[in-house]
Order: sequence, then structure tokens, then C-alpha cells
Amino acid sequence: MLRRIPTSLLLAALVTSSMPLAGRTVDQDAGQKKPASVQGRAAGAKPAAAPLAPAEAATLMGTWQIPLETPTGRLVADLVFRTEGGKVVAGVSAPRFPEHKITDITKSGQVVTLKASTTYSGPLTAFSGPVRMVLTLTPKGPDLAAWFDFNESGFQIGGTAKKKA
Repeated sequence: MLRRIPTSLLLAALVTSSMPLAGRTVDQDAGQKKPASVQGRAAGAKPAAAPLAPAEAATLMGTWQIPLETPTGRLVADLVFRTEGGKVVAGVSAPRFPEHKITDITKSGQVVTLKASTTYSGPLTAFSGPVRMVLTLTPKGPDLAAWFDFNESGFQIGGTAKKKA
């Protein structure tokens, strides 16, 4: 079962897959547990998600480090925002794993959501199959509350992203 897979392995699956990360639309309101900053909104009060425009992403541009306490220990993921071809893209990486690009990036109110999916089959774990990640970023002072959701609530973990100087 997916809940038994250590988070560090799930993140590794995303950044080590031989398949490029591709955007995937996931209905986040379909019974999914959300971070406290997203919970409690009336269904009609939520602004519609729209692609994140470069002008709206100015404060996000650059590298963010997200320390995560996983069942197998601490893992620090890097999240990099940049523009390519007039569009905002992001890259996620972890120690010893190269960056992979994420292009499905939307914004609803102050909440930025990144979505990626891949198929994992490899030596890191007995799990084999699709892995979908939704990363929700919510402003928290100068930092970002980062909430990872793997396989639509199959496994969740959060941390605070801090911009790297």
C-alpha cells in the first residue's frame, strides 16, 4: 500500500523517474485532506485556479529549500521557479537527484499549486506504478507553507519553504 512508502522514496521517485514529469489535473476538492490554510473555505468563495503568470510570480522566482521530516529521516528538497518561453516553470530536486521540470502551475487567490505525475518502477522500493504529486504553497510571512500530497491523499507531508539567499 502506498502509505507504507517512505516520503523520501516518493520524492526520489518523482525526481529519478526516466519519464519526464508531466502536468496532470487533479480535483483537489474531491474529499482530499487539505492544509489548514486551505480548509474551511466555502465552496463558492474559492477563486478559480488560473495558470500562474510571470508577473504574479515575481516573489517566487529563485530557489526555495523545503526541509521535510519523513519516516526515514530529514530530507531537504529544492524547488526552483523560473520563466521559460514566457511561462512560469518550476524544478524539484533532492540530494543526489537531478532537477525535473514541472509545468502545471496554477494560482487561486494566494495559493500556488504545482502538479506532476510519473510512473515509478525501480530499486528504491517495492512500489511500482503511477505517482502523482500535488504541491500546495501558501504564503506564511516571508516563507511558504508547503504541502505535498502524493497519489491524492495516499501520502501527505508538509514543511516550510524558505527562500535561499
